[in-house]
Amino acid sequence: MKKLLVGTALAVNFSIATAMGYVGGYHYIEQKTIARLAPITVDDRYCLQQNIYFESRDQSFAGQHAVAWVTLNRFNSAAFPDTICGVVYQSKKDKDGKPKRDKCQFSWYCDGKSDIIPTGVIAQRAWGDAGIVASNVLAEWAVGSSGPVEGATFYHADWVKPYWAPAFRKVKVVDNHIFYVDDKEKK
Repeated sequence: MKKLLVGTALAVNFSIATAMGYVGGYHYIEQKTIARLAPITVDDRYCLQQNIYFESRDQSFAGQHAVAWVTLNRFNSAAFPDTICGVVYQSKKDKDGKPKRDKCQFSWYCDGKSDIIPTGVIAQRAWGDAGIVASNVLAEWAVGSSGPVEGATFYHADWVKPYWAPAFRKVKVVDNHIFYVDDKEKK
């Protein structure tokens, strides 16, 4: 089953890369783009979509885009897990290996609320929008874009005052999220 998912991911990623190459006229970057997308699985894309949905579905396109880029910036960083799903689900675990409540990198993952996407029209539209944002950001990342948040690997809502914020450099505010870079982080 895993091979099927990886094969499907490669086919989807190849389609995205091919479309980008032909639509934009950038045939020379097609192979590089395909190679960069190769390790991104169907599961990774789903995890990115989940993170966009749960972290920023009430934000503008720019806000959702910025949150997606933080996820990919973490994926690119040696300081975080080496898969998109690993980044999204990063948490402190209890003795049974389950995420501890309120001890996750992204709050939605262990806030005690359901992570099932509701079936209502508005929720489904937001889920679809998160999928579009995920595809767009992955396509931008694949061609080497650095995104709109200057490499930020941290953010928080403007009504939260996290203990860690003073240790990082604030680089951008998008909607009600404040984005930060850790200048000490190794690339």
